[in-house]
Amino acid sequence: MSMSFPIKPLGQVLQQADLISTTQIEIALQEQTQAENIRIGQILALRGWLKQETADFFAEQWPTLLSQESKQPLGHYLKEAGLLNEHQIKTILYEQREMGLRFGELAVLKGWIKPTTISFFLQYLTSEGQPYQSSLEQEEVIDSNSSQILAESPNSELAVQQESNIRESNPNHKFVSSLSWIHQEITHLRPLIRSTIKLFKLDRKASCPEIVLQKVLSWTGAQPFLTQKLCQLICDSETFIPAGEEAARVEQLVQTRLIENWETQVAAEHLLAIRKGIVENQHCDPMLLLRLYQQVLLETEVPTHHNPVQTELLDLGLVVKQENKLRVANRIYQSVFNLGWVEQELERLRPFLNNIIKLFKLDQKASRPDILLEQVLSWTGGQPFLTQKLCQLVCDSETFIPAGEETAKVEQLVRTRLIGNWEHQAAAEHLRAIRQGLLKNQYCDSIWLLRLYQQILQQGEVSIHDNSPVQTELLNLGLVVQQENKLRVANRIYQSVFNPGWVEQELVRLQPFIQNTIKLFKLDEKACFPETLLQEVLSWTGGQPFLTQKLCQLICDSETFIPAGEEAVRVEQLVRTRLIENWENQAAAEHLQAIRQALVENRHCKPMWLLSLYQQILQQGEVSIQDSPTQTELLNLGLVVKQENKLRISNRIYQSVFNLDWVEQELAKWLQVSSSTITIPKSVSIKATPTITLFEVNNLIANHRGVIFKSIWILLAIAGLSIVSLNIFRNQQVKNLFQQGNELFHQGEYKKAIAKFDRLLNFDSNYYQAWTNRGYALAGLQEYNKMLESCSTATIIEPKAVYAWNCQGEALHNLKQNYEAISAFDKAIALDSQDPIFWINKTESLIELKQSDTALITIDEAINLLLQKIHKAGKVDEQQQTIRELSVAFSHKGKVLAQKQQYKEALAAYDQALIYDPRYFTAQRGRGLALQSLQQYKEAIAQFQQMLKDSRLTDAQQAETLYYMGLTFCKSSQIQDGFAALEAALKLKPDYQAAEEAKTNCSR
Repeated sequence: MSMSFPIKPLGQVLQQADLISTTQIEIALQEQTQAENIRIGQILALRGWLKQETADFFAEQWPTLLSQESKQPLGHYLKEAGLLNEHQIKTILYEQREMGLRFGELAVLKGWIKPTTISFFLQYLTSEGQPYQSSLEQEEVIDSNSSQILAESPNSELAVQQESNIRESNPNHKFVSSLSWIHQEITHLRPLIRSTIKLFKLDRKASCPEIVLQKVLSWTGAQPFLTQKLCQLICDSETFIPAGEEAARVEQLVQTRLIENWETQVAAEHLLAIRKGIVENQHCDPMLLLRLYQQVLLETEVPTHHNPVQTELLDLGLVVKQENKLRVANRIYQSVFNLGWVEQELERLRPFLNNIIKLFKLDQKASRPDILLEQVLSWTGGQPFLTQKLCQLVCDSETFIPAGEETAKVEQLVRTRLIGNWEHQAAAEHLRAIRQGLLKNQYCDSIWLLRLYQQILQQGEVSIHDNSPVQTELLNLGLVVQQENKLRVANRIYQSVFNPGWVEQELVRLQPFIQNTIKLFKLDEKACFPETLLQEVLSWTGGQPFLTQKLCQLICDSETFIPAGEEAVRVEQLVRTRLIENWENQAAAEHLQAIRQALVENRHCKPMWLLSLYQQILQQGEVSIQDSPTQTELLNLGLVVKQENKLRISNRIYQSVFNLDWVEQELAKWLQVSSSTITIPKSVSIKATPTITLFEVNNLIANHRGVIFKSIWILLAIAGLSIVSLNIFRNQQVKNLFQQGNELFHQGEYKKAIAKFDRLLNFDSNYYQAWTNRGYALAGLQEYNKMLESCSTATIIEPKAVYAWNCQGEALHNLKQNYEAISAFDKAIALDSQDPIFWINKTESLIELKQSDTALITIDEAINLLLQKIHKAGKVDEQQQTIRELSVAFSHKGKVLAQKQQYKEALAAYDQALIYDPRYFTAQRGRGLALQSLQQYKEAIAQFQQMLKDSRLTDAQQAETLYYMGLTFCKSSQIQDGFAALEAALKLKPDYQAAEEAKTNCSR
């Protein structure tokens, strides 16, 4: 006799199986009322919410299966329903033999099926007459029908309740996979859960706090920021969550407090940053990023290929890499940045994409017409007229564009046929109309329009102000567009034609300021050509109001008349004698004193940072905008201005008063470190230095960071032991395990150290120092993903754990997630800005991102802190440690300067590093490569030969040194010696590909 079940509507069955949501079924039912002869399953399949075979299975086979007495293995039904394919089933059956886990459990752990879907199948497919059983027990009954499916290993270390919590939670594949270490270290999940429950007091908020946390993680995919935000929302909620309501309550919070109107919710800043990272990406074409992300959404997973687009999408954190597949990182991202959002952004970026390709026959003009069109759009911003004109130019061209040449070809056409001499080119009429709309506008003062447009050019974007006629008119002209409540220049063609120089020229011609100023200060009575005279004034003041008025007043008060041709000389004479020389007692003294005080006594930024950045601008003429607090403060002071996405000195008067000598003098006051306090071997001389080329850096074998790493560990050990001494950890066994773990780490026994920390955490999972030190031990094994998880747990338990943030940054750096690494180091710096190690580590990530200007400021801060530290160091070993760290810091500075192609300065930095530690391999190598880059081959070879005399070098270091020595021989045409050195390198390291290539190139 078989068990009977009531027949339910298809939508209700699919909801119970957690295959569709309530909202989706409501939409489908509404659409069904408007379309005759279409089934609900077809609508769900057409919308992409369900496979058609899944809908058919539940509509046609499911009612029959419920009444059948004999049951097939679970995998059979999942395959029939289209929820698993043949390959996935074979994979699970194979891994069952290896891991001793149930079929359904492995399907969940791999992220292929939700736990709630497995529970649904088990509930209804249990044999007749079975009493009520847990999901695990039910699965065992069904699986017993197949010899292929194994029972769970009796040695599982998780309690049945814990396992049930995991299975009955509602994580999609992102959560389970993001905790990929469950496969290897399943026992570590329980301490993490327990720690988070305690931190956010979830045990006071729910009957089953573990299930609540699993529901949280099912939405956040264990992303730290989102997990903390959602747990905090639960903690702040006044309602208690009874058993059975965990999924509904968590989903309600997610939908109402995170997803709906997300731009004004608690995670807005985080989500806005991700959106901006996609649609305004500086490293990859946003369209390529959107296409790849769309593919991941549609296919659930995409095989990884190490290309820049996938790397960028991973760096943004929107997707994660699991089992060599890209998947969306979590359900919150998937809900916010859904297919509708992607399609909307693609439509914005690619107007009439396919039609344009066909219309202008771009598929006959290029190997990759879609890439070609994207390059066109990168110039036109999708503006219809310009897009058509540029596509027509491509179409009319007689040359075929092969793959890889799209960028160069399009730019050539733009510059020669649209921008250069634009008034006689293909888009002349269109561009003249915009110019006419700006300069002879019937609705707004042209001066106002030009000033606003100038501001947008200088700043990159300007915030929208409601009811602003000037902004509205500029939008109506099409010269700017609105994006994310900001005004930006509509495209690069407009930006090139109507550039800052053109705007300045038109402003000078139009603005009544010139005539008013001439009249106000009677300049027409003081010179033959008062307009020319005023232009000379502005060339010194940069239009700064106070300085302009002062200088005009000086001219007005002068008794001499300025004849034609002498305007420049007379103005310069007044500037130098009445404003710059002995400026503290001159006409602009109060104004200039205020700027100086704001620089050297700044309350918002460290004066040393401001001075260093200003010094850099003086030396280089300009610096790229990076929207850092230091740059913002310097702009606010008025000492610099933003022009064409660069920072430049505001005017020549500031540049003359606050010159390089003045900056160096002020920096010296800040540093106040006399070189006489540090012992420097007299035998070492400092020489000018070159840089390492990018090719050479990529071929390095060794990368020594041990000095930094050990110093951090020592500090962690001290911090941990001091807290133990304060009796925070009451258990003597915990204290012993912590000490034993530290000792094993120092001995290089990383696996044993981790085992000690794991035992400790079973006693006290809130011991965040153990989580942190465990992370460093994992680093010793180069298991950086696990290191990141361990250190992130420490920061969840104790957000002020400064070394845990540093540990997190180290892990992210090694995982090539440098933007996130910098964020972690910044948090460590915010907690303790006096520790130079954090600044050094941040510099490394900045170097990887090639943000050399910021890196230079950062490493200078580290050096400054170390120089201060060496004065305070009492013990000899502490002083020696600081000296070693100085060697590392100066070596980093050499690398930054090399990246900036400031080779002589880089050489000086490497020499300084070797003063502090003459045997520091990285500095020795950098010095040799710098000499090589300066084509000082003889000195470079001598450097490498000297390095080879060091008996402490490892085989890898010797091979690397021989490689560079051989390369230098080859570059200096000493082919035989080069071959010999490269052969010696290959004997030490037979798989040294760079040395093989160097041999081939050397013979040429």
